[in-house]
Amino acid sequence: LNMTFLLGRVLALLLLVSTAQGTASPAQPAAPVGRHTVAKESQTCPSSTPQCAGHDHLQVPRGGGLGGGIFQQFREVVVNARGHLVAGAAARAVSIFAMYPVDTIKTRLQMGGSMSGLQVGLLYKGLFGSLVGQIPYGTLTFGSYEVYKETLAARFPSMALGPRSFLAAVLGDLTGSIWLCPSEVVKQQLQGGVHANLGSAINAIWKSKGLSGFYQGYAGQIARDVPFRAVQLVSYELTKQTYLNFRKKDQSESQQLEAWEGAIVGAVAGSFSAAVTTPLDVLKTRLMTGSAYGATGVIRAARLIAAKESPAALFKGMVPRVVYVGPSCAIFFMVYELVHRNFEAR
Repeated sequence: LNMTFLLGRVLALLLLVSTAQGTASPAQPAAPVGRHTVAKESQTCPSSTPQCAGHDHLQVPRGGGLGGGIFQQFREVVVNARGHLVAGAAARAVSIFAMYPVDTIKTRLQMGGSMSGLQVGLLYKGLFGSLVGQIPYGTLTFGSYEVYKETLAARFPSMALGPRSFLAAVLGDLTGSIWLCPSEVVKQQLQGGVHANLGSAINAIWKSKGLSGFYQGYAGQIARDVPFRAVQLVSYELTKQTYLNFRKKDQSESQQLEAWEGAIVGAVAGSFSAAVTTPLDVLKTRLMTGSAYGATGVIRAARLIAAKESPAALFKGMVPRVVYVGPSCAIFFMVYELVHRNFEAR
């Protein structure tokens, strides 16, 4: 898989979903343009995921073409959810900053590099580029998730909420990945010591491979993020239900968790998801840093790493990955709740 093919697939998905706006089911009439109705839905997706964390699902207006429809919906979703987006941006920034050194150690281990001589300052190498990529990525993913979810409801009215939420989340991730991938490439090459600073990294990648250089490892990123999303959704629901059964809550309260409970359950689910998707994360890191023995595809990279090193090499950095993802989830949701409540109280 190459970058052009993958970006083409993402754009095709965007176009496919956007065409649903002119074919809404008669049972679901189009809402007036510029207005929203807010409806509570039973949350099949975790209430502590960025897409579902504590907000009403928006019924976005339908109608119009690709330019005047899906992008107008996205803009209105963002405007209506600005409190959640501000809280999400703050929470993402704090969690990334707090756990960034662990992420650097994980990247070094996955590249097969040495930990010797790694000073405190180097542990934060590439932090700015990561923030520049991650914060807008969160906004883009959240906004497109809501648009996709409601558009899918209009196009496929018989689709259950669970599959619809999952498909919308995957499409949202694919949309956000177009922005995220270049910052991930720069960040991981800086973490791995390939370049001295942000400017030299961008310059070297551009001179070496042009625009495509910023999307090397894009297939690995998609191959990691989509399974991670699936495992995270399932593990969150199972962990939450097990916890609520242990507390012997009645059915009317079974969908509700306190903020600190959601943070703990999210951390457990995130840690498990991080552990089982470690090989995919290793492949993404190797492809983005050019340390996959010349491979450009996920399958070939996996074969070469296993053959030239060992199958165990695909699990390098699992402990720091789990240590990074689990606490990051807890930090994210605690900061999110604090900032969101203060924002809404103004």
